[in-house]
Amino acid sequence: MIILASLLIGLLYTNPAAFFLIIAVGYLLWQWLRYNFKFWQRENVPGPKPSLLFGNLGASLAMKKHIAEMAEEWYKEFPNEPFVGYYKVFKPAVFLRDPELIKAVLVKDHTCFSANDFTFNEKHNPLMRDNPFLIDGERWKKARQVLTPLYTGSKMKQLFHALDQGCSQFVEYIGRRLGEDLEAKSISAVYTTQNVVGCAFSLDAECFENPNNEWRVMGKKIFQPTLFAGITMLVTIFVPFIAQYLPIRLIPKEVEDWFRRTISSILEERKKESVPREDQLQTLLNPKAQTNLSAEQIAGHALTFFTEGYETSSTGLSFALYHLANNPSVQEKLHQEISRVIAETGDQLSYDDMQSIEYLDWVLQETLRINPPAAVLQKRTTKQYLLKRKINGQDVGTLLTEGTPVTVPITAIHMDPKYHPEPELFRPERFSPAEKTDRTQLVYFPFGEGPRMCLGMRFAQTQIKIALIRLVQSYRIRLSPNHKPFHIDRRAFLVQARDGLLLNFEKR
Repeated sequence: MIILASLLIGLLYTNPAAFFLIIAVGYLLWQWLRYNFKFWQRENVPGPKPSLLFGNLGASLAMKKHIAEMAEEWYKEFPNEPFVGYYKVFKPAVFLRDPELIKAVLVKDHTCFSANDFTFNEKHNPLMRDNPFLIDGERWKKARQVLTPLYTGSKMKQLFHALDQGCSQFVEYIGRRLGEDLEAKSISAVYTTQNVVGCAFSLDAECFENPNNEWRVMGKKIFQPTLFAGITMLVTIFVPFIAQYLPIRLIPKEVEDWFRRTISSILEERKKESVPREDQLQTLLNPKAQTNLSAEQIAGHALTFFTEGYETSSTGLSFALYHLANNPSVQEKLHQEISRVIAETGDQLSYDDMQSIEYLDWVLQETLRINPPAAVLQKRTTKQYLLKRKINGQDVGTLLTEGTPVTVPITAIHMDPKYHPEPELFRPERFSPAEKTDRTQLVYFPFGEGPRMCLGMRFAQTQIKIALIRLVQSYRIRLSPNHKPFHIDRRAFLVQARDGLLLNFEKR
């Protein structure tokens, strides 16, 4: 400030006209900011107090707080409001709290909120142009139509044997490292990368033998939390009106080029084969699908199911292992249920056998309640929409114009004791049929809800469940003595532990 004041004083003496012009422009900008940041006050909508430069996102942009932490604060600050207003930098945005409103946005009135609030420069992200998470409208519908057959229940049954084989390798991999400190996210990512490469491309990525294989190296480059990656993601999420004009790459060019070459090589090899494969890539290429995709589009979709297949699953699996280690009684009960099914069906589990282990499903759902991969959903209105709330017993409407950002908290609702008593307690029984019938509102949605919920949900659940079956069947999972309390990594887009989740495995 002292330097700026000195420069202005110097300008006053050397060029008075420029000085007064700068002062006038600065004054007008200041007045505009003051007016802009009173938008929700004029609409009589409560919300957190903004700052003049960054709205309500200054702490997140500075990486002092994760969006999960900010959402939790806003959620608790306004306990009686169905929604509150905040500022996504300069843009007025809405933060939803009421489950009925959330259900309307995600399901009932989803056509008015059909876009995720992410904007990117397509020129600098050619393989992301058809990513269903990033696009909307007719392009999204077409991309979803192309990718949906890759994740059906029948496809999971078809891929189950390959997943179980990958899990056998995982069990052997852990067996070679008994007693060592193992970081849950790291070992889970090794497993899910091996799986997705096998299920998607019928290739052996050799993840368990070679920690520096190309698939793992490239996968890490996509999601590894770094300062630059954090800044890139924050700009994409919080200032999308700027991101679309900047040469920001969501995927490093090195990874994009490697992936394009790899898929091209796979496609050339398949032209020489007389018997078609049964993997996800082949499903994409099946003439019956009538997709007529270009080589670039095939590479882009292949990148989508590679990233969809390994990152979210490894996050979910790592937290499931952590909670089992932290709750030995739950782990032992799960072991008993697994042993019972194994005794009845034999060691050659099928997809249906896996699905029959109810307690396993409860454990996974409880894991995703406490630690959903994404803490919030970022939506954007695609049509005008009237949000309603009651003031002094009267219905009052707030009109959202097209393009208004809408944030839906996931973790905050999952951890609200009003909907989930004793939310900090890891209690899988809360997902038993008897308790689930008491929850009639939309208060659990770790993969989103409605037409735009996560495409890879079924694949993620399948590979997490089979891993839990085989690991709990073979080992006792313990927290390492060197484990540190959980703190969220503020550089990461998905929820991750800043200091890792250190575990030990011992033979049963």
